[in-house]
Amino acid sequence: MAQTLALLSLLKKLISKELSSFSSIGLNNFLFCVIFLMSGDVGKPQNAFWTTLFFQLVLLAPLFVTFSIDTQRRWPRERIAAWPLTGTQRIFLSSISFALNPLFIVLFIAYLFWMGLAIGLFFLLVGMIVHLAVYTISRLSSRVRAPVVLRIPNLPKTLGGVASQSFRELTSTLDFWAAITLALSGTLYRLCVHTPDQDALPILALFVGIAMSTTAQRMLSLDSGRASLRYRLLPFAGWKLLIMLDGTFLLVLLILVSFLNLRTGIAFGLVALGVGRYPSVRQRVNQRRWRFVGGDVRFGIAQVVLGGIAAIGAARIGISFLAGSAMFYVASIFWGESLWKRFAVA
Repeated sequence: MAQTLALLSLLKKLISKELSSFSSIGLNNFLFCVIFLMSGDVGKPQNAFWTTLFFQLVLLAPLFVTFSIDTQRRWPRERIAAWPLTGTQRIFLSSISFALNPLFIVLFIAYLFWMGLAIGLFFLLVGMIVHLAVYTISRLSSRVRAPVVLRIPNLPKTLGGVASQSFRELTSTLDFWAAITLALSGTLYRLCVHTPDQDALPILALFVGIAMSTTAQRMLSLDSGRASLRYRLLPFAGWKLLIMLDGTFLLVLLILVSFLNLRTGIAFGLVALGVGRYPSVRQRVNQRRWRFVGGDVRFGIAQVVLGGIAAIGAARIGISFLAGSAMFYVASIFWGESLWKRFAVA
């Protein structure tokens, strides 16, 4: 009994620590946009729910998966192997971790008071299904682990390493997976609907860009701030580093919006990178992996507003807005070079 109580106490501390690490979502551009859409029906909470249901699911899907990872797998394997637990006790501990999962509890209570018992139970059921699926997959794949190595061809070794590391860190954010969910949904809509609404495709591409835009403010902090120290030791100019990091961001964004609207994605991505230049270089933030990225509210609003104007203008008016976005981005590179020089000697 004492052993079980000790494990439950340790589990409680770990869950509390994990919950606090998700506070970064409160400073995420995509969450701001969802809240802004809800505010349009502030006097009609039920209308606000149904209007933004799709975006709520996009926001919650990565959180469901992340919170469903078995708590035991968050500890070192050597430590878990040393525990004198039977298979039944391990399954019981995993079940308790799900029952005490703060995300599911908070969501159930929030939706219970917002939309009633049926909606609250629906989200609780979705969370349970995702938890069981993640638990099963993790158990089945625990013995099959192959290292994933990204190789960047035709690049100098140092620059290729920067691109590979940047790609790994970018894909280790929940912003990336929310953007993938949006992009796949929009692509399926375009491919499966006989006559898709052509005006909806640029809007979907814009939301894909918004979902990723906060990461543009933290390109040097995606690995808990350690990258900025490494990059200061690299033997090449700051502008080359910035272009390499930006290129990784843009490549991922353009792949995601390729079946939606490329001009919208390019224009928004260039502006988002330009606006996010200062916080990316100058602000030192301890950003954890597998979390939503937390940005600076001032720059986040500027990214969404200016990027949205450029994106919609590029989609509806044409090349002039795209050229303006490119010029703005080039100017931000020169500015970023001066910021980097001051940061490198700080």
